[in-house]
Formats: sequence, structure tokens, C-alpha cells
Amino acid sequence: MLSYYLLAPVLLFFSYLPSRVLYGMAEVIAWVLEHLVHYREKIIRENLERSFPEKTTTERKQIAKQSYRHLAYRIVETIKCFTISADEVQARVQISNPEMISDCYSAGRHVVLTVGHIASWEYGGYKASLFYPYKTCAVVSLVNNPYFNRMIQKSRGKFGMHLIMQRDSKEFFAMQLKELTMSILISDQSPSNLKTAYWTTFLNQDSAFFTGAERYARIHNCVVIYPKIVQTKPGWYKAELIKITDSPNELAENEVTEKYIRVLEQHIREHPADWLWSHRRWKHKSR
Repeated sequence: MLSYYLLAPVLLFFSYLPSRVLYGMAEVIAWVLEHLVHYREKIIRENLERSFPEKTTTERKQIAKQSYRHLAYRIVETIKCFTISADEVQARVQISNPEMISDCYSAGRHVVLTVGHIASWEYGGYKASLFYPYKTCAVVSLVNNPYFNRMIQKSRGKFGMHLIMQRDSKEFFAMQLKELTMSILISDQSPSNLKTAYWTTFLNQDSAFFTGAERYARIHNCVVIYPKIVQTKPGWYKAELIKITDSPNELAENEVTEKYIRVLEQHIREHPADWLWSHRRWKHKSR
């Protein structure tokens, strides 16, 4: 509780700063993370070595350096989320082919957005809530501090997104959809329940993936879409919507998940510095 009352006012103060100031601060944060803190340096190095064995040591070091900047941008954007306006979100995130989801809505189809920890997923979620008439839902994880958890969840839901805690995901999967719904599931974390995970080769390594997005899409016959978000300059993004499938129940088991994985993998290979390499993505091994 004490940490919340000490830190919350500080976070809100910085959140009111102009975005251009925050992105300038991000450069300092990135330098500190890389050169003073050496934040998860070993994890980042090992992840890059296994994922890109074809790259030189110099190339991987450059990706690592850029990934610290990416992490710093995510930090300042998380802070900015507390006070960012709808107009600023609309301006900063552009969608190159918005009609893909608009057409789904016109056809009366539910949508699942399968997302990765690449580029600005927080701003992307805001954009989805603001831009489309769907009821927007997202499955999210709790943070350890309950006070910060309420603060963060209030921030994430301020533009109308309905948040479902991961612990309540069974009820989420079972609920009846009474209105057209677009559900957002971040699907590139390392799953804790390996019994229900899907194993495949991802970035040259045996990798376990959540299958929740596919299972949900099959239950509600959703169109599955991957939003490929690319940073065009610091704090500005362009999203290309990539259709995974509009008929999930006609595909073989795990095929929807596999298609998502390949699209995500290609996105990472094109923009390797924009993924969170500091994650312990490969902490589980296949049996």
C-alpha cells in the first residue's frame, strides 16, 4: 500500500508530460537499462543467439541495443496511458486496411485479435476500442500489487474495453455473446499449463503456445485477425490487419494457432528489435 501511495502521484505527474518529452526520457531509460542495470542482459543475449544463429555477433548486439529502446518506449507509454486522450491515440495509430474489421462487423461476425508483445500493443488496444463499434474485450493478467492493479486496469479500460482477468477466463470462454464482440488475446507468452499448450518450432526453438485464441474462435465462429503494428517513428504506429482465418472450424486442430505463429514469426524477423527479448519465453522445454 505504501509503495502505491508513494509512486502513484509520481507516475501521474509524468503521465501529464507531453509525449515528445516522455520519448526523450525513454532514450535515457534505455541507456540506463543497457549500460548501468544490464537488465536481463544474459536472457536477451541467449534468446537472440538461439533465434538468429545466422546473424553475426555484431548484428545481434545491435538488435539487443535497439530492444532496450523498445522496452523504454513501452515503459513511458504505459505511464502515458493513464492520461492519454482519445484524440492522441487516434492520431498516433493508423490502420492501413481498416475495412477488414469493418466488413466483419457488417457481416455480423465476431472477431478475435491475436496479438504479440511487439511494437505498441497497449496503444493498439486503445485504437481497437475507439475505432470500431464492437464491444471490445481483452484477457489480462493481474499485477502483484492490488492497488497498482486497479490503477492499471482502470487505465486500460477507460475507452470502453471490457477487461477479463486471466483467472476468470473459463467464464469468458463460456459466456453467450449477446452483441458483436471483438476479443483481444495476447498469445506469445510462455504458457504455465503445458498440458493444454501447443508445441511447435518458433524462431528455431521448441516453443509452447497458448491455444486460447483458437479455442475461443472455434466456440464463437470468430474471424481471427493479426494486427501487424509497426513503428514509423518514435511513438507513431501503422497497423496492417492480416486475416488468419474466417472459418476456424474448417481447419484442423491447432492450425489456427500455427498460422498465427507463422505470421508473428515473420513480423519479428522483419522487425526484431520491436519484440520483448527480455521475456523468459523459452523457460519450458518439450517433453
